Amino acid sequence: MWQFVVWGLMGAAANRTLAFLEANRRVKGPPWRYPKGPGGRYYLFACALHCMLAAMVTAAAAASDLINTPWLAFACGASAPAVMAKLGRYALWALPPGQGGDGEDDGPGQAG
Repeated sequence: MWQFVVWGLMGAAANRTLAFLEANRRVKGPPWRYPKGPGGRYYLFACALHCMLAAMVTAAAAASDLINTPWLAFACGASAPAVMAKLGRYALWALPPGQGGDGEDDGPGQAG
């Protein structure tokens, strides 16, 4: 099972690499540079959190026998941050008004 977690971590690292390359092209330089970006430490912390999230999701999927090949573990790790963010939006949307944190009722497909 631990091999699948490593593949999931590599998938998350690939996801963060693509996000970095997109941001680098968009801002025409390192995307973490102050004052336009969050700073290098925050950027590394965010990358570490994404990789930890991917490891947890991949470990859970491997433990429940949903993953049986390295390619599936890689894909699970690469998609874990986006899928968990979407699930979180659905969970907040399902709460009654006033319990979702910001009080807005945007719905799961809305930006907000």
